[in-house]
Amino acid sequence: MWRNLRSRLTISHLLPLLVIVPLLSFLLFYLIEARFVLDEATAELAGQGELISRLYQAELEAQEDPEQARSLFARLQVRVPTLFYLVDRDGKIVVRPGLATASTQVPIRPPDPALLQRALAGEIARQVSLGNADVAVPVRNEDQEVVGAVHLSQQLTQVTRRLTILRWTVWGAVSAGLLVSVTLSFALSRSLNQPLERLTKASRAVSFDAPPSRVVEEGPTEVRTLARTFNEMSERLYELEQGRRRLLSAVVHELGRPLGAIKAAAQVMGQNGTDTDVVVELSAGIDDQVDQLRRLLDDLAILARNDLQNMGLDIVPTDVEELVLEECRRYDSRMSEKDIELITDFSPTMTQAAADPMRLGQIVGNLLDNAIKYTPNGGQIRIAVGSEEDRTVLTIEDSGPGIDPSELERIFDFLYRSPRQERVREGMGIGLALSRRLAEAQGGTLTAHNRARDTGARLVLSLPKNLPQTPVAGDL
Repeated sequence: MWRNLRSRLTISHLLPLLVIVPLLSFLLFYLIEARFVLDEATAELAGQGELISRLYQAELEAQEDPEQARSLFARLQVRVPTLFYLVDRDGKIVVRPGLATASTQVPIRPPDPALLQRALAGEIARQVSLGNADVAVPVRNEDQEVVGAVHLSQQLTQVTRRLTILRWTVWGAVSAGLLVSVTLSFALSRSLNQPLERLTKASRAVSFDAPPSRVVEEGPTEVRTLARTFNEMSERLYELEQGRRRLLSAVVHELGRPLGAIKAAAQVMGQNGTDTDVVVELSAGIDDQVDQLRRLLDDLAILARNDLQNMGLDIVPTDVEELVLEECRRYDSRMSEKDIELITDFSPTMTQAAADPMRLGQIVGNLLDNAIKYTPNGGQIRIAVGSEEDRTVLTIEDSGPGIDPSELERIFDFLYRSPRQERVREGMGIGLALSRRLAEAQGGTLTAHNRARDTGARLVLSLPKNLPQTPVAGDL
């Protein structure tokens, strides 16, 4: 039972009630019975005893003659069924039960000697035992000397009956409260347990072949947060799994193209080994394809490493314009195939940036490759290099379909490919993500925008001009 969360929650709700409520009930009974009802009963008897004592004190003849005393007290009409004794200073009974002897509700009981001794000593004595209340009150003369005692005894039948009724009423209320508490505790524990059961069921049903079903976010704040976290995690895992599959598919596709071209070139070279011009052209093509394979393997190696901050960058002053022109020459054949017009806009003064030339070339190559993929045949690519204060800014614009505003940041996530661009099969979804992280590792930024006019995307790379300051040993 304790291994079930619902049982633990139910017991945790009920345990305080099962312990505290009975204790409070017993305490309540004690206070009502001992402190209020019984005290009131003995106080009332004590009041009657004092009145009888004063009456006896006022009647001098009754004090001198026992017959007069009995006649005096016989004339008293006491409505409350009370057993009455009057004793003298020696403890001898002067008047036996006479006030209420006509009542059959009061059994004849001898007076309590201990109470009489305390009353003859000048003390008002009280006692409650066996369902009876006994009170002994001293009787004094004019000189305030104790000359006797009045002993009153009353059976608490009515009081006991009322206490019994009260006791059953309280127990009934307590039982009803416990029953309601049990019902509420089961309902509360179920409301807490059900979302967890749904989470367990959903986690067991997770499959990466279809988008995950979202778990209903309801219940307490902590449970809703857990459900929301689970939904986000399952969606992220699904996206990662789909990215992994796309990556494998893209790797096969990206490696297949250059390998097929190299294979075809090798076959042609084997058949035309004597034609020098053909061999030179095919060799250049093979070299380009091998360069693309090298870039692809570099990207995959960095992605697998996943530690760009500690990759050992060689930050030196780098001529950005010269590096951009070199990368453009590498992609000249691809732009010629799609009849893409390349427009360059360089600053009249030399623009340098503090960067790693190899990694900066990798960033520019990825940006150019992305622009070529999404630029339609006969389109344009514009590359601009300029300065803004202490930074060098490289901007690459294309005339492609542009980027959906909701995806301006997501395109920099690893393995993400826009579902709106399914027609473009090239790419694995790592070029832009890797470029941003390489830029950040060199103290730069890479952001994506849409062109202000017409269509197309604009990618902006910003790098610091000056080398980062290294602390001098004496300044530490």
